[in-house]
Amino acid sequence: LGDITSEPGQVLERLMFACIPTLNGSYLERLKPLPDLYGPLWVCITLIFSTAISGNMADFFSSLGKDTNWEYDFKKVSIAGTVVFSYVTVVPALLSGFLWWRKSNAPVKLADILSLYGYSMSLFVPVSLLLCINYEWVRWILVVALVSASGGVLSLTMWKVLEEEPKQLALILTGILLALHVALILLFKVYFFTATESSSGGSASPT
Repeated sequence: LGDITSEPGQVLERLMFACIPTLNGSYLERLKPLPDLYGPLWVCITLIFSTAISGNMADFFSSLGKDTNWEYDFKKVSIAGTVVFSYVTVVPALLSGFLWWRKSNAPVKLADILSLYGYSMSLFVPVSLLLCINYEWVRWILVVALVSASGGVLSLTMWKVLEEEPKQLALILTGILLALHVALILLFKVYFFTATESSSGGSASPT
């Protein structure tokens, strides 16, 4: 299923290029010949805690100046963990299973897709920290930038991977994968970084 560890320099290179969509070449070339799971694992773990912490900070900032009793919402950690690890494992597994079922000649294995999806989350980390800024217009600009960069890397890579499939099928699959990625980004924005109100003595809940 790929390499569990990887050279630090190689991981940093993969992290950097996971944030830069390019029409020339494919991000998958950065993962060959041996995709690693070390970088993606730490990207996901970092994202879980950065999202939970920053989401609580966003709730705190929105409660300033209001007659509310703000409390840290520890559920955000478990929810972020469930969503992130479900996304980066279930979607690659389903895609890999579908390609295997079709006996596809696509030059990609499960380890490649797992590594791709893990690294595609790397830009989520700095953006999640910036999303605690208590201005909705700033948050939506960050969301659009994240969709363009992270979604661009993922969709362009999968389009290259599926180029040997019928064009219509490749377009549909790429569209579905991009839609799921955008849905994940919107879920993070709406649940973790939308203005909330706290009742006295209660935890913050999304509106």
